[in-house]
Amino acid sequence: AAKFAVLDTSIEVAALLRFVTASIGLLIILYHKLGYFPSLDRRQLYYIFLLGLTGIAIYNLFFFFGLQTVEAGRGALIITSNPLWVALGSVLFFGHRFRLINLIGLLLCCIGVSVVLSRGQLAALLSHGVGIGELALLGCALSWAAYTLLGKKLMGSKSALDPLTLVTYSCISGSLILVGWITLSGHQIMIHSSIELIASIGYLSLLGTVAGFYWFFQGIHALGAAQGAVFVFFVPVSAIILGHLLLDEAITLSLLLGALLIIAGVALVNRTVKPL
Repeated sequence: AAKFAVLDTSIEVAALLRFVTASIGLLIILYHKLGYFPSLDRRQLYYIFLLGLTGIAIYNLFFFFGLQTVEAGRGALIITSNPLWVALGSVLFFGHRFRLINLIGLLLCCIGVSVVLSRGQLAALLSHGVGIGELALLGCALSWAAYTLLGKKLMGSKSALDPLTLVTYSCISGSLILVGWITLSGHQIMIHSSIELIASIGYLSLLGTVAGFYWFFQGIHALGAAQGAVFVFFVPVSAIILGHLLLDEAITLSLLLGALLIIAGVALVNRTVKPL
């Protein structure tokens, strides 16, 4: 859907359309569920700003940019390394400890990501052969990991927000940041209206954001950040299959090998990590 969207508009506008539409949908659902819009204290506003910055604005600018040059299946696989970064963040910021099995998993993840980034030619990593598109999608994984950890911290604090309120306000925050970015950069908003663009933005906003983000944080709230993030592994499986069926993208040996290494590695990284 993202690859279709950027055919008819810029990455900045595609990201903005996605989250403005999603914000409207989430506000309707939030009001229908609660009957009011929750107010935020200063600490909550600070976290909502950071959530909008990391998980909405930065993530999507990298996301749409990366998919302009990287096929959907490979891109999804790179992004799916985010459970690794969530686990590392849990260790660095929440005091969780790695055991030997976790370190083995970490090594497998690093090898798997390297295989995917270099398309099976590991020497390319040493000779600066990795494209900017792959690096942008790796930035997606890091920004989503930050979003996950920040969201879990906010939901587990004294001034906790429920998943629906958190997702709604973070989408609004991210949309405002994107508006500011477009304005300050002097970017011209150009949209070539098409059925593909409308369908892509509709899918990305209503299913990929409204439903996906809300269900994701419900899972994070129940399971913990490290354990919940593992379920992101369903993303590359579907992306590789659909990329092949809808976009004629090749399923290469390096893609399959990288997928197996990353999945095995993150499973080991999360083997004994306690929920946040």
